[in-house]
Amino acid sequence: MSRAYRTELRRSPLRWVFPVLVAVVLLVLFGRDRSWIGVWSQASAAAQIPAFYLGPAMAGAAAWAAAARRRAGVVVGFAAARPSWRIEAVQVAAALTYGLAAYAVGMLTAVAVTVRDGGPSFWWPGYVLLGAVLITGCTALGHLAGRGGRSLFAVPVVCTLGCLVFLGLVGFVPQGASPGVGLVALSGYPARTVAAWPLLARAAAALALVGLAVGAGRQVRTEGHGPKWRARSFGTAGGVLALAGSLVLWALAGPLVVQRSAPSRPLCTDGVPKICVWPENRRYLPELRELAERAAALSAGRFRVPAQFAEEGLDGRELDRGNRFVLREGEVWEVATAMAIGTAAETVPLSCGREGAGQWELIAWLTARFAGHGVPASVHGGPPGVDQEAVGRLVAQPEEVQLAWVDQRLPRGGDCG
Repeated sequence: MSRAYRTELRRSPLRWVFPVLVAVVLLVLFGRDRSWIGVWSQASAAAQIPAFYLGPAMAGAAAWAAAARRRAGVVVGFAAARPSWRIEAVQVAAALTYGLAAYAVGMLTAVAVTVRDGGPSFWWPGYVLLGAVLITGCTALGHLAGRGGRSLFAVPVVCTLGCLVFLGLVGFVPQGASPGVGLVALSGYPARTVAAWPLLARAAAALALVGLAVGAGRQVRTEGHGPKWRARSFGTAGGVLALAGSLVLWALAGPLVVQRSAPSRPLCTDGVPKICVWPENRRYLPELRELAERAAALSAGRFRVPAQFAEEGLDGRELDRGNRFVLREGEVWEVATAMAIGTAAETVPLSCGREGAGQWELIAWLTARFAGHGVPASVHGGPPGVDQEAVGRLVAQPEEVQLAWVDQRLPRGGDCG
């Protein structure tokens, strides 16, 4: 079979689209936000995201290749008397090779640009294997459709669009109340990781689809011996049973992405306030030190800054109100916002209320003060009723101008006025 496999690789129609597949992978990898570079967990998730597009592309490409071979009526490298399942297996293997090779180019590229700053935690394989599972399943579905369809062009288009729509609607890892089957992860926060058993259940489903594509693919020989329907019937039944069993395991396996155990030694800035992050986010420590220094420089007579802020999961709990934050796409503005909310809550007495316009303006100013600038272009929204541009201009004013503005919104001595 190895000789036939090599021959199929050389003669497969997919060899012409392979450069396009690689271009799609690299475009998706670097066409989005690049904050994942230098953080192993985020780089692993980023290397998996191209599978969202590569999977549907491979479904269409595999359907096209299978339909083209079916029309040709023969497969070079096989004698006419060979079992049809071996012919199908070689074609599916060749299609998977092209798809996974394009995927591997993106993965190795992500490693190359991350290895310098990523630190010792290195690669997170769960995300990358998840992308490989998606590509494998889509490729098997495309091959099966190409064998059963009659059109050389309509079936590949339907396969591509069908997989893309399905993934767009329910393919992502669930976030909150949103539905999702957990085939694509949009981020790789170090507080969470891919669980082994749910990933294995998805891999079993993809392999079952491969088995179904091999066992139920149409006969491509021009001649044969024996009752062909029997081989196809047994192969189809076995593939369907394997797929059904794997889907049951999938449903029982639990959530794909789960909370990690907190590290015994997180990375923290020096002094007070202290900002602690997961070791994977070491590249952000210089910026976080600057935030901590600006917070420490606030007038102690006016503000009470909490002694410590921690990234989500470092205290073993999910993020909620308080002094915890998430580094979304590497944006330290999120950290400054959490610090501002915590500082405002500690500074303004409960008896004064914390929902007025003045409180939101104070939080907006504290956020910009900690960050050292106004709201960045990458951040949208903000506290209700606050002119973010005006606050950004304010933090560039002399200290006395800023404090005079603050004193108009900050109760003194517990007097809420």
